[in-house]
Amino acid sequence: MDDISGQLRAAVADAPPTRIDVDRLIADDRQHRRHRAWTLGGSGVAAALAAVALAPALVAGSGPEGPGLTLPPIDGGPGPRASFCPVVEPKPTGPSAPQSTQDTVRARPTERPDDGIARLTRALLPLLSEHLPAGLTIKGTLPGCESAQFVYEKTNSVYYAHALLVRGGQTDNLTVTVVPTAAEEPAGCAAAPGPGACTSVRLPGGGTLATGAATPGDDGAEQRWAFVQRTDGTSVRVVTDNVLVVVESPGGVPTTAIGPPPMVTVDQLAAIASAPGLTLYP
Repeated sequence: MDDISGQLRAAVADAPPTRIDVDRLIADDRQHRRHRAWTLGGSGVAAALAAVALAPALVAGSGPEGPGLTLPPIDGGPGPRASFCPVVEPKPTGPSAPQSTQDTVRARPTERPDDGIARLTRALLPLLSEHLPAGLTIKGTLPGCESAQFVYEKTNSVYYAHALLVRGGQTDNLTVTVVPTAAEEPAGCAAAPGPGACTSVRLPGGGTLATGAATPGDDGAEQRWAFVQRTDGTSVRVVTDNVLVVVESPGGVPTTAIGPPPMVTVDQLAAIASAPGLTLYP
């Protein structure tokens, strides 16, 4: 059992009854780690990920206005206050990992993470509705949070959102990562998150879009991705795959299930990654 799993179980050993499913948290923890490695691999963050064991954000419960997100109108007009799921990170057992000081192509953003989470989530949700295939159910993976939501990983200054895409008996993963472009990051396919077919094009307004797919083994697992490097210094990676971590029962050992080929096409991923709202420099 890893350190985070032990922390979670110890934290609830003598606590009052709770609605939190610790085994589900542990499974989500492992799934987030796998997808963070896939989605950030090949970017300027990869070296830091190899050196630092990242602890994914864990949610203590739903927000004060109930589960899910209540978003103000996209045009910024009057509307209900945005209500996001509160995020609690596990207490570290040792010294905190140092925040990345890697050089970026322009000064790092100064936006408060809470503001960035709200702004990026407001930008992402309409994109999912517009560009994902019809008939999909989009489920957030933060416990107690029904909708997809960005969270902020401080060590590497990364915003990421993870969702499950469900249709019929199939469940795929979708991860969106927004990060400052590293100063030494190569362009296009040279920055691909893994081996496999890749195509790179210049975007009309500048920057590059790289798209591709990979089947890293012979077990049927497949990853599709789109990677945009904007001229403003933001890198956006959108990844889908058919690898699902499953917990059969409370206390059970998480298992990995491989589904049919992913339901989302590379072109659909590219449309999301290219949207101007997914930027760190608004």
